[in-house]
Amino acid sequence: MRIFFLTTNDRIFLPGFFEKVFSGIDYQITGLAVVDDPHFKRFLKNSLSFMGFWLFMDEIINQLKIRLKDFFFSIFNPVRKSSIKSLCKRYKVPYMSVKNVNSNDFREFLKERDIDVLISVACPQILKRKILRIPRKGCINVHYGLLPNYRGQYPSFWVLAHGQRETGVSVHYMVEKVDAGDILVQIKEKILPEDTFYSLVGRLKTTIGPQALIMALEKINRSENSVIKNDPGKGSYFSFPTRNDMAQFRSRGRKWR
Repeated sequence: MRIFFLTTNDRIFLPGFFEKVFSGIDYQITGLAVVDDPHFKRFLKNSLSFMGFWLFMDEIINQLKIRLKDFFFSIFNPVRKSSIKSLCKRYKVPYMSVKNVNSNDFREFLKERDIDVLISVACPQILKRKILRIPRKGCINVHYGLLPNYRGQYPSFWVLAHGQRETGVSVHYMVEKVDAGDILVQIKEKILPEDTFYSLVGRLKTTIGPQALIMALEKINRSENSVIKNDPGKGSYFSFPTRNDMAQFRSRGRKWR
């Protein structure tokens, strides 16, 4: 089975995700594309608004520390680099960056790859109908929430802010509407009293997420048709948090890191 990944340039959680996926599958990975976020400036503005200045600056400093660590590793121990690009190099996965996943050029590129499954892992762009039709066996997405609840952005933040006791990972087929395709695999995970946003996201992305994706790919490879219906008329949808939402998050005794 031939697969291709679409993702984002996350240096904190996704290198751990791809490390486990690359080492845990035998399918032919025809490539991985890191996709540009067309709304990155708006993302920074919204992050500053809901986090507040000091937490926002702490996040910026944390990102700079990771990049600085990677720089030194590239000199003294290149194998330890924590970027997706370095993982692709180690596992001999073709790597590229893409500005627009829905462009004619990229669609033609994917057709040439002759792929069975296209996999979105935190891809920052919405895939349109023409690209969704390219893979023979479909496009799938890894969502870090228990669909149909907590569709949309920041599901791990919202479950903590709402005092939920469990969350999980859903791997679902992609349709034009966001997070609305039928679910191939869903794994539940308890939320611990001591969980922070970072600890919960880290557990979902580096442990539960790879496991769920590998299970979903196995089902597709075996042509298993069993799915969980994902009714778009049920569940819930959440977008970017606000400062008031962060206050609710903290009122639950939750911390960011």
